[in-house]
Amino acid sequence: MLKSRYFCGGSILAVAMAISATSAAAQSSGPSTVEEVIVTGSFIAGTPEDAALPVDVISSKELEARGSPTMVQFIKTIPSSGAVIGENNRFGSGSGAATVNLRSLNSAVTGARTLVLFNGRRVPVSPQGLNSVDINLLPTAAIGRVEVLKDGAAATYGSDAIGGVVNFITRTDLEGFELTGQYQAIEGSNGDYEASLAWGHKWERADALITLGYRRRSEMSIFERDWAIRTGPEGFLENPLGGWAGTGNPGGYNYAATAPIGSPNTGFTSATFAGTLPDIGCAANGGAPYSLTTLIGARAVVPDSNVCNFQYTSFDNLVEDEHHYQAYGKFNFDVTDNIRANIEVLYAMHETPLQSWAVTGPNQFPAPQLASGASPGGGVSPIPATGTGEQSRFYIPNTNPGLVALIGQINSASCSGPVLPYGVNAASCAAGLATARAGVASALANGVAASQSIWRPIGFGGNPSTDDEHAHYTYKVDTARVSGGFTGKFDNGIGFDVALTYQKQDYNYNLEDLAVNRLQLGLRGFASRDGAPDQCTAAETANFTANAGNAAMGCFYFNPFTNAFDESLAQVGPNPFHIANSAIPGFNDAAAARADVVSWMSAKQYNEISSELFVADAVMNGELPWELGGGAIAWAAGGQFRYDRTIQDPDVLYDANATPCVDSPPFGDGAPFCPTTANGPFLFNANLRPYDVNRKISSVFGEMLFPITEDLQLTVAGRYEYYESQGETFNPKASIRWQALDWLALRSSVSTTYRAPAATITTTNFTRGLTNANGTYRANDLFGNPDLEAETALTYNVGAAVDFSRFRATIDYWNFDFEDALTSEATADLLNVMFPGGSATGNCGQAAYADVQARFTFSGACGRANILSYRTQYINGGRVKTSGVDFQANMDVAELWGGDLTAGFDGTYLLKYDEAPYMIEGFPSNAAGVQERAGTYRASLFTGYNRLRANAFMNWSGGIHNVRWQVRHVSSTTQVETNSIALAAALKTSIKIPEYWQHDLTYRVELPWETTATLTVQNIFDEDPPFALGTQYNYDPGSGNPLGRVYSMSLRKRF
Repeated sequence: MLKSRYFCGGSILAVAMAISATSAAAQSSGPSTVEEVIVTGSFIAGTPEDAALPVDVISSKELEARGSPTMVQFIKTIPSSGAVIGENNRFGSGSGAATVNLRSLNSAVTGARTLVLFNGRRVPVSPQGLNSVDINLLPTAAIGRVEVLKDGAAATYGSDAIGGVVNFITRTDLEGFELTGQYQAIEGSNGDYEASLAWGHKWERADALITLGYRRRSEMSIFERDWAIRTGPEGFLENPLGGWAGTGNPGGYNYAATAPIGSPNTGFTSATFAGTLPDIGCAANGGAPYSLTTLIGARAVVPDSNVCNFQYTSFDNLVEDEHHYQAYGKFNFDVTDNIRANIEVLYAMHETPLQSWAVTGPNQFPAPQLASGASPGGGVSPIPATGTGEQSRFYIPNTNPGLVALIGQINSASCSGPVLPYGVNAASCAAGLATARAGVASALANGVAASQSIWRPIGFGGNPSTDDEHAHYTYKVDTARVSGGFTGKFDNGIGFDVALTYQKQDYNYNLEDLAVNRLQLGLRGFASRDGAPDQCTAAETANFTANAGNAAMGCFYFNPFTNAFDESLAQVGPNPFHIANSAIPGFNDAAAARADVVSWMSAKQYNEISSELFVADAVMNGELPWELGGGAIAWAAGGQFRYDRTIQDPDVLYDANATPCVDSPPFGDGAPFCPTTANGPFLFNANLRPYDVNRKISSVFGEMLFPITEDLQLTVAGRYEYYESQGETFNPKASIRWQALDWLALRSSVSTTYRAPAATITTTNFTRGLTNANGTYRANDLFGNPDLEAETALTYNVGAAVDFSRFRATIDYWNFDFEDALTSEATADLLNVMFPGGSATGNCGQAAYADVQARFTFSGACGRANILSYRTQYINGGRVKTSGVDFQANMDVAELWGGDLTAGFDGTYLLKYDEAPYMIEGFPSNAAGVQERAGTYRASLFTGYNRLRANAFMNWSGGIHNVRWQVRHVSSTTQVETNSIALAAALKTSIKIPEYWQHDLTYRVELPWETTATLTVQNIFDEDPPFALGTQYNYDPGSGNPLGRVYSMSLRKRF
């Protein structure tokens, strides 16, 4: 049978330091050299135990000692890994994805700078999960150890290995069956549980491993963690960006100071709706009547009854129901005495069947009925378009029974009662009521227009067409992977490893949104009911100009006002302004049909993104006939071909080519066409453009090890890669290790590394995302850039390792210097260029800033408070320099109570993370120049640059018992973005996010019948994550733990 000295069963392996602070096991005393093991990082087979690579090795035994944590819980204990997602279902983790982020270098927009390997073979990035590798798709029951190379590795592995490499390696120790089950009890949910079955067997010339796994996570509402949601006006003033949006309901409306000319049924030839008419009952339903613009710009807390901030997070769950499935098998067999074949197959899937959301606010609006602006007419809104716009505004006629009821409520309202109709005190109530009453006469005569910037059709009242009154998205990711090849050596002693790997991932999701045209028809009284397409048709309503609200014909009004819902989902009690029934014509009919009407207005958008990766590897290695003082010169050389492909295939309704306009069928008659907007028929979500893009990459590489003396070894490597149609790159690397003393080893490496742009971001398409850079979530259309170049980096590290038999430690200084960093223009930077210092009007109207101003869409005049959407693009950004120190130590403390007591710690200290500005239309993204990010937090990107991430442990092992205490620490950060600083000044609060500590205790016992039981308490002291101003859930999701204290029990049985 082949031995591991050739290629270790097909993995691309090398040698590195095994003195990991993550290892609790005591190391026996031996020769007076620093102990090392074979790990990821080199192609040279049989490398002697003297490599110079900063690597952590975490074994399956170590994972058991930690209580068998989930992938996310495990990754968070790796100090060199920065902010990661996966503990809740937000921040790009909709389907239950989880990521790893070495050196905090991953980009939230352009993807991972950490290469992930599975048994030494490349794993593709997931179409979701922030363009990073989704480690939750790996078969946890099959993992034998994890190796973390904390160094740039482009010379070895090619693109993406900038921050380092994480290699998940399957186990080889199983003989027979192993059944494992685990349950985690989490307050506020039904808990998380998982089960796996594994079988392994070794024959004389073959071995096999098969595993099956299932994991279930249970829903946990945001209201189960009071720190995560702070409701009402008081909660708003604790964190105005804590899940709040200015697009509210109760919302804002506009009345016409001058009577429109024309007909509300067939169209106005002239109409200006500019007067303010606020809806009633904002604070009573959990809203916050404050102007965020005033808070940020003037840094003053001033009630504003014209605004009602809506807390969309009251609809969210911190954790959703998730299902994870995994099936894995591998088979190795000796073809001859010198050749071994290997094949492995993986299938994995996880899904979130229902993710809760609030119904969104408008990014699109109806087309006008009459020719106006840039529209030829033919739409469904009587309000004319203006300027070069193709769309107009949502119109609510004076016949809408909800509006009639609101006018009555305004006329009878009083600011002297216990429940205020407006504002938060007597003065702000009186001002709001006076403003509303000023518009009553016009509203009664001419109707109103919904505000484009401070209104949404459904808010605190929730979606009446669903059981839980939430909107719902669904996510599903599945993957299939097959890899196989041959390892061995020729008769001349040269080793070889050839392999083919193919993996396909399918990401299917659906969103939910309102159709613009159907919403406008409902506001005008021409809503039908879901499942009744033959009612209230264009033919029987004279093209929606007659029979509005005729229930006998199946026509109903949609009531968007506060009086339409009975209770706010902000959990503040019944709505005091709800009208259960009324004599107003059409009111009761609208109320009875409300759920069916909303269902009729709603539609789902389905999309599938498929990705494929094919890799062909060939490597040879051996020794040259020349020797140096430490032995023969070793070498490795090989080539690789990679092909990756990504396909986006939205369904017809979600396809911008098939359904481009708000009037496109089935939501309209196809007229008018929309040559400049063409973003689809939905209120918020822009339709997608299908694409099919791919890359072909060819590479050759080589590596040589020079054993200069028995104590001094030098390794050099280089890799050339050619990207079809994107250029070429060559990356060298050199590393050296010197055993200076019996107890001291010194090591260092230097290399260049790079990352090529993904094919999906070099198109001219755009994707519509969300940004709260201005304090309320708005659409950001992020466009591809065909002119992107690869980013490059120079990286080096210098370190030392010591071994005093009972004490072992390492320390490494590392440095990365990036050029042409792949990123995108940040909306926060775009805001600062256009509106420096939080200014209300900033550089509006200045000719030099015309191109910057064109990046915004405003509701009316240019102004920070009127921003509706942004346009940004992928770019090669400014220079980034980051450096830090890794440290770790283990100590065999003593023999105690018949067992061994060991202790250790490990950590990463960030010395600097300096980011140079990039240019936005000729202006620097930051006028202050280089930004020193270390120790800071950027709320708009949910990214913290914590100075220190560290762990410490104490472990006692005696006989069948093992007890471990582990502490995780993340240092404090300081907010640096304009919004957070301004809000802190206005609210007289701190911009500091405090440090986080978590204590875990694990007890493992070996029971009879080959059974192991593990009991764990995570977060023993039930510490809440530190408060973070400017974040939607009031904490930093990349560092803090939202689950609270977790009790875990697992059983493992072998048979």
